[in-house]
Amino acid sequence: MLRTIAVAMLSLIAGSALAVDTTFLLVNSTSYPISEMSISQHDMSMWSPNLLRGPIIKPGEARQVVIPASQLVCQVDIKLGFSDGTPPAIWQYLNLCNLRKLQVFYDRYSGVTTARYNE
Repeated sequence: MLRTIAVAMLSLIAGSALAVDTTFLLVNSTSYPISEMSISQHDMSMWSPNLLRGPIIKPGEARQVVIPASQLVCQVDIKLGFSDGTPPAIWQYLNLCNLRKLQVFYDRYSGVTTARYNE
C-alpha cells in the first residue's frame, strides 16, 4: 500500500516537472495593432484568456509570447484582437509544440489570414 502511494506521488512530481511553458516570436505583419491573443484547441472555439501583456504590438513589431504549460496543446487555432476595435482574426491549425516564430498577415477586406512560421 505504502509502495503504491510512493509510486503515485513520484508520477505526479515527474509529470509536473515535465510541464513547461513554451515561447515563440509573434511578428505583426498585419496593418493593425494587435492587443489580444487567445488560443483554442483546433476547431473547438473554446478560447483562452488573453495571453498578451501590454503594450500593443504595432504593425512591423515582434514580441516573444509565452504560452503557460497549463494552456498548452499542440494543435491550436490562434485568435488575434486588434486595438482599433474591429473583429478579431483567426489563424487555424498551428502546432505550438514546434513553433518558434509566427509571422501573421491579414487582409481585413477579404478576411484572408495567412502566416509564415518556423518550427
